[in-house]
Amino acid sequence: MITHSPDETFEYARKLGERLDRGAVILLSGDLGAGKTVFAKGIAAALEIDPADVTSPSFTLVNTYKGKKTLHHADLYRLDVVRSVDLGLDEMFDDRDAVTVVEWAERLNWAPPDAIRVTIEYVSESERKITVDIPKM
Repeated sequence: MITHSPDETFEYARKLGERLDRGAVILLSGDLGAGKTVFAKGIAAALEIDPADVTSPSFTLVNTYKGKKTLHHADLYRLDVVRSVDLGLDEMFDDRDAVTVVEWAERLNWAPPDAIRVTIEYVSESERKITVDIPKM
């Protein structure tokens, strides 16, 4: 999928978020400024969480928001390789009543095998290529 604006990226994520089951884990990868947080805001909107409340948890590392489903939002940018247990991510991954979104997921040394992997690539100033890998279970 190629999006042509942050609004299109947001809307694509919102539509994906509407189809997520409780317990879903979304692993976001992409360069700095690619749109990972915009994507997380779209997921939040689908969960009836005000996207304006969703900020990149670069310094807090994890934010939790309440909506029709809980959203755990982690950002691993400031960390090197991370063991999921170090941040309590294992508990979030196991939270069957929540959706978990992890930015900079390539820094994890382990992730659930059923996680949805999303890669956002910078194409141009306004265009992004979004690849979604949904595992077949």
